[in-house]
Amino acid sequence: MSRSKPVLNRVVLTFMSAGLCQGVAVAAPAGCSALSAMPAAMEIGQGVQQDIHSPVGITRLAVGDPKIADVHVNGDDNSAFLLTGVGPGTTSLMIWTACSASPRQSMVFVRGAASTAMTDPLLPPSEDPLLPSQVQTDIRFVEVSRTKLKEASTSIFGRGSNNFLFGSPGTVPGVNVTPGSVSGTLPGIPLNNNTFNIVWGGGGSKVLGMLNAMESSGFAYTLARPSLVALSGQSASFLAGGEFPVPVPNGEGNGISIEYKEYGVRLTLTPTVVGRNRISLKVAPEVSELDFTAGVTIGGTTVPALNVRRTDTSVSLADGESFVISGLINTSNIAAVDKFPGLGDIPILGALFRSSQINREERELLMIVTPHLVQPMAVNAPLPSLPGEGLRNYDPSFLKMYFLENGSFDRRSGLSQ
Repeated sequence: MSRSKPVLNRVVLTFMSAGLCQGVAVAAPAGCSALSAMPAAMEIGQGVQQDIHSPVGITRLAVGDPKIADVHVNGDDNSAFLLTGVGPGTTSLMIWTACSASPRQSMVFVRGAASTAMTDPLLPPSEDPLLPSQVQTDIRFVEVSRTKLKEASTSIFGRGSNNFLFGSPGTVPGVNVTPGSVSGTLPGIPLNNNTFNIVWGGGGSKVLGMLNAMESSGFAYTLARPSLVALSGQSASFLAGGEFPVPVPNGEGNGISIEYKEYGVRLTLTPTVVGRNRISLKVAPEVSELDFTAGVTIGGTTVPALNVRRTDTSVSLADGESFVISGLINTSNIAAVDKFPGLGDIPILGALFRSSQINREERELLMIVTPHLVQPMAVNAPLPSLPGEGLRNYDPSFLKMYFLENGSFDRRSGLSQ
């Protein structure tokens, strides 16, 4: 009997432990009310260990990714556990106690360059710790382009009786001129559709001239605001644009196949929540558009080029902070003067023998990133009305459309922000 009693005690203890793990109803310990002080998020450095105390006994521990963190129960009464940062990243931690059959869930953030563990005992617990780890990233592409063009030129064509001919560039006809036939040559002064033209002479006059002048300025503003939501530690991508076909010769050279290239507004990001209000963000935004002026012709088909603005970087921001992650200021000045040697240098009168052009272009590009910690809307929360919702069944009568419609339609925008 003395040998069978220890065996019986071990069997009883085994069944009691199994009952706790399976959620058998037992009396709740007195420290269950203090369980809310356990942090819902824990931050620790790679290769660092931290002893976390619990107000009640722990029956079981589990981590989502053992390559990021490791846990072990310690203490005589199982009231503490040892947390070890294995690798950088984010994982979940589930803690079973005798207070409830359902585990308590927390998030563990492991920083690669950290040297100490950081836990905030005052951090209020979340009903679902995964919700604050969802990050919405707003990217703003702002491109401003200013152009300035000034152009002035004079074209003169003159002919005399003794086989004398004078003409500005582009005014002499493309014919073979031989002695004795110059007097019958007609002027070929070109009209420039891109400038204002003033022509004088002609008729009985042997001199025909034209003044070309133009001064223009332009302004262009481009704004793109892609927005994307991703889970902490996970990558997400977004593309708003299209695809254009590109003919590609086959390897044998006897045929052409079609490949499609993407263009538009693209956003690829990987957010990582590294603290209660800190977000580490790896972001790669891109804006591209078709450029037919720089295209090439393949097999009789013109393939456009792409104007691309992209950046790829990593930043660390607090919730709601904005940062300029990329910028470009480009100024181009082009000046060209065509003149008759010597005569074009004469003050005032030299303008008749000179053509001048000044082209100035300024371009500024900014890419601004703003991350937000977000949560989904409640189940029964009313959704906001979408832009144009009131026009879905819009069908006015002819009299209303003709006499009363003033075009004041729903102009709301930015709902995705």
